[in-house]
Amino acid sequence: MKIRGAARTDRGRVRRENQDHFGLAADRGLGFVADGMGGHAGGRRASEEAVRVITESLAADTPGGADGSGRLRQAIEEANRRIWALPQSEPALHGLGTTIAAMLIEGGVGHVAHVGDSRVYRIRNGAIEALTRDHSYLNDLAARGVELTDPAARARYESVLTRAIGVAPTVDVDVSSRPVTPGDTFLLCSDGVYRVLAPERLAEIVAEGGDDLDAICATVIARTNDGGGPDNCTVVVLRVDPDGAGSS
Repeated sequence: MKIRGAARTDRGRVRRENQDHFGLAADRGLGFVADGMGGHAGGRRASEEAVRVITESLAADTPGGADGSGRLRQAIEEANRRIWALPQSEPALHGLGTTIAAMLIEGGVGHVAHVGDSRVYRIRNGAIEALTRDHSYLNDLAARGVELTDPAARARYESVLTRAIGVAPTVDVDVSSRPVTPGDTFLLCSDGVYRVLAPERLAEIVAEGGDDLDAICATVIARTNDGGGPDNCTVVVLRVDPDGAGSS
């Protein structure tokens, strides 16, 4: 199998700056999205540092080491340690943090790791499925059997994160693995995308884009901004092709 990828990020129509970052190394089956938080300098710095550390960690040669899911977890834990330490030398960065949603495809297996509310979707045979569960107060309440019906309350608690990178000395990373098949498309995005575009609309954009992954990413960003662009928006697309199919 061959992995192709494309990515795009945008400030949106409301925010003054873009605090999202992404990483993409399609030749290694790797893609991830980081959505920073913590003020003007902190959010941008946190997501940028997460991308740098995770990219470097996964690029390291580790023969005989952990499998893909273990290496993803280790890379994110290392990013957490680095980001947690930043305010010690730069007090202005106090309160910084970032989400992470990552995908690593190796040997016919897709490994997913995430912290926060950036998401990973799989589109297979036209059907879309979320492979991550937002680490939000709203979801924590639902897990305890508390269902909120008031839209304002749901919106408020949906945006309150219960996990993020860099906000504590250690972090609990959710990791899962599953087989991949030729034709699978994985779409990773920050909340600025999915709060505007429903999963079904994302699946439609993927179908309409066909083999042009760059066009898919451009359309996701354009439609998000058409919907008001209330936040930074970032999308990464990974496509699993049979050997020799597609183009880079």
